[in-house]
Amino acid sequence: MVDLEGELVATHSSIDLHNRDDCSGARATRRQSPADGPVVGIPRGLLYFRYQPLWTTFFAYLGITVQVSQPTERSRFEYAQSLTRSDLCLPVKVFLDHVARLKDSVDYILLPRVISVSPEAYMCPKILGLTDMACNVFLNLPGLLTPRINAKLPKPEGFAQACFEVGRHFNNSQSRVEKAWEVAQKAQIEFEQRLLSSPLDEALSPWDETFSGQDSTPAFQPRYRVAVIGRPYITFDSALSHDLLHLLKRQGVQIVTPESLPREVKDKESQKLSKQVYWQMGKELVAAAMHYMQCPEVDGIINVSSFGCGQDSFTNALVEYYVTKHSQKPYLNLVMDEHTADAGLNTRVEAFLDMVDQRTKIGPFWTRVIEEEAKPFSSKKFVKQPRSPEMHLTIPHMGHLHIGFEQVFKNLGVHITMPPRPNKEALMLGTRYAPECACLPFKMNLGNMIQALNQGATDIMMPGGFGPCRFGYYSVIQEQILRDLGYEFRMGRADDPDSLRDMLDMVKRIAGLRTKWDSYKVFFFILYRLALVDWALRRAHWLRPRELERRATDRALGRCMQIIEETSRFRDLWQAKRKVRKIFAAVAHDRSRSVLRVGIVGEIFMVLENYANMNVEERLGEMGVEVHRGVWLSDWLNDRYRFKLFRRNQFKWALRQAAPYLREPSGGESVKSVGKSVGFARKGFDGIVHLMPFTCMPELVAQTILAKVSRDYHIPVLTLIFDEHTSPGGVQTRLEAFVDLIKRKRGLKEEYSGY
Repeated sequence: MVDLEGELVATHSSIDLHNRDDCSGARATRRQSPADGPVVGIPRGLLYFRYQPLWTTFFAYLGITVQVSQPTERSRFEYAQSLTRSDLCLPVKVFLDHVARLKDSVDYILLPRVISVSPEAYMCPKILGLTDMACNVFLNLPGLLTPRINAKLPKPEGFAQACFEVGRHFNNSQSRVEKAWEVAQKAQIEFEQRLLSSPLDEALSPWDETFSGQDSTPAFQPRYRVAVIGRPYITFDSALSHDLLHLLKRQGVQIVTPESLPREVKDKESQKLSKQVYWQMGKELVAAAMHYMQCPEVDGIINVSSFGCGQDSFTNALVEYYVTKHSQKPYLNLVMDEHTADAGLNTRVEAFLDMVDQRTKIGPFWTRVIEEEAKPFSSKKFVKQPRSPEMHLTIPHMGHLHIGFEQVFKNLGVHITMPPRPNKEALMLGTRYAPECACLPFKMNLGNMIQALNQGATDIMMPGGFGPCRFGYYSVIQEQILRDLGYEFRMGRADDPDSLRDMLDMVKRIAGLRTKWDSYKVFFFILYRLALVDWALRRAHWLRPRELERRATDRALGRCMQIIEETSRFRDLWQAKRKVRKIFAAVAHDRSRSVLRVGIVGEIFMVLENYANMNVEERLGEMGVEVHRGVWLSDWLNDRYRFKLFRRNQFKWALRQAAPYLREPSGGESVKSVGKSVGFARKGFDGIVHLMPFTCMPELVAQTILAKVSRDYHIPVLTLIFDEHTSPGGVQTRLEAFVDLIKRKRGLKEEYSGY
């Protein structure tokens, strides 16, 4: 539920009509008759099922006509899929279809930029980037109303400010707009109160005529009471849910949902988690499941999700873990997509209800009340005795990250053993035990952890964070999986990787240092080692397409990495850099050779880890392509700790470059993927390769927007999506075709330049 309290602020910063800045050819007015008032379109999808009463009441009080798109139709799924070539989940593609149905018949479309509705949680990254995706998918849109809603501190922007900003566009009377907000606020509160005693469709019926004629109660005494845990835009959309609720009601089931619970109940259950789920809807789903599994009146739990939903790959794992480990209630997990068949769904539901029937005949369900679990380890609680003999530290791999700290910690007497470099075994282990639709970096990290624990590791150090990308929640799910496998270990989480104080304290405790100054020197020495590693890689990228002897650059790079690893003082780094320069200078190459230039952007793990991306950079280099990365580990760290004072902040620079296409960061490297691609295009690069793991939420936003960047700058963009099924042969074939394409494109340019 939304916190609707707050003062009205007379600002206009969040209103964008997007006539020319974001959407080429967009028009602010579509209706022909000047006597008619403006019509605002509201797409019937995603957050519509939460905030429709608020917006329709607000516009109605101001005398503005609201047109809501018609209910979702399964016959339009194919068209929705065709709107974008990206692998967005079906609910987002269906939402874009609702925009398509409205855009030619309204004057404005309401597309708020909803970042968060509570200080401790984000919305899904796809919702964060929804406005920008819509604006880049459609070439001709009416005016867009895009107020920004962000409850995050220190400058929260709530629904009050959003309504006031939208209202000021239509009515100059401040008192009238304020009164409209008061009426809308009351309508939203009434709707949320109705939810506590009625299903969402029945609660929404006073504001939506399509629900008013539906009978939401069974015609006979219900046989069972089942909790349906799912996002409202799936559960209560009959097309996306394949009429699941009506199917259950016909079987004599009384349904309860997360919306039926007061906020206080869900907040109380959330406090029992070792780490708060930082996605708003995901947090509520997990909390509702934890509550209903303890309710004796509930006979079973059905968890509903959409295939490819990044959040649900984790929240489903949490729901299943708590329901199956803490109760004996029947549990059914339903994953919906456009290929879901009614017959198969009916069969699974019938089998579930048969199981409920059998269990109810046995007697009351056994349920273990969840006590408040241990709070997550912070860097200060990493280990009680960091230098005790029983500590055996390990950290999962990511590219050349281990060169930065492994030998440094060993020199300080830390018992640290890195797992084997990412390999087939690690991927197989991670895939076997990871949740469905977990991303490839999660699986590789999990496989590395299993390998390290089998080597005797007792302590795992895993960075974290608080969203909106899934990475910040990796350690929670990974620890849960490893505990179930029977491993005994300590999981240390650094949940504030942006805090220099916490990082210094972590180094101090791991290495057993005496003073903060000692930890400062060690940490910054690690950072400068990583910067030298990146410098060597940049040089290798330049040399590889120009080398005269095949693999000479790779052999030189291997020697350079060994030299960097052997450094133990700052003075050694200067000497190492001179040696590295000499080694690369000795590689025979043809400086005059004409080479192609390609930018590599994408999710940071996929860009940095050669095994995960199947050596894309080396493959391109051997094809005569000079590779330029859009993401470097040292730049990522420098943006946070500024150890290279005269190098610009890469995130801020990328955000400025991405602004015409992506105004709201969607987590992960979404901003850099778009901003760096724009930068490469402006520099005349021949192409862009976009690397992402399957189901990566921020990169799906970037992938959708990069199609528009490609059109605007006439630059080919190849998106490679990786999971455990990706084959090296397939990657090689696609890269060869891509290089042939950009060679032809360059040839045409050179041909026409002669005229």
